[in-house]
Amino acid sequence: MTEPLPTGPAGSTTEVVDRVRETGAVAILRLREHGSDVAVGQALLRGGLVVMEVTLDHPDGVDSLRRLAAELPEPALVGAGTVTTVAQVTAAAEAGARFCVSPHTDPVVIAAALDAGLEPLPGAATPTEVAAARAAGARLIKLFPAGPLGLGYLRALRGPFHDVTFVPTGGIRHDEVDGWLRGGAVAVGLGSDLVPPRPGAADLSGIEERARTVARLVRVARTPED
Repeated sequence: MTEPLPTGPAGSTTEVVDRVRETGAVAILRLREHGSDVAVGQALLRGGLVVMEVTLDHPDGVDSLRRLAAELPEPALVGAGTVTTVAQVTAAAEAGARFCVSPHTDPVVIAAALDAGLEPLPGAATPTEVAAARAAGARLIKLFPAGPLGLGYLRALRGPFHDVTFVPTGGIRHDEVDGWLRGGAVAVGLGSDLVPPRPGAADLSGIEERARTVARLVRVARTPED
């Protein structure tokens, strides 16, 4: 019998896990120009994507996260990405993040996120890393880098880890979402193919249209076949 996954402290939450599952995609804002961040978030919402990750690998990342968390209406769910230190977990929590995504599995960072009331989403690429992430308390696991590893790798990994909630990320196009969901992912992380690193006003309609494509493909993937 599989042991139940840890629930984490109050506020860490089932709501985050459920929202990620329902949406089927995490929009990653790895921005190098943050002036249009709220407008980008609004375009994603209009397109049907409500879960957004602002990466902290840029000096303006925390301020951008704070603006999105404060200004986007429900049902937007905003988290921090590229979180590699406890200090970044603290900064993310203070900025209003609801979850923390990491490129790796670090039990110290996972514990800090849970202690801060945030849902951790550590990166893992091997069975050992997947097992370590779960043991540390992660309920969502980012398969990274998913694109180079391939859909066949996800399917093989789900053999021994059939009950793990994988969110493949890295090198996945927005128009490939349905294949990954059918392959066993609960959601897919989408980066620069969805949101360019330096978005401006001229990019907003394209971002919204790509978001609509993703939302449609999620529905298609989850429609039972005859």
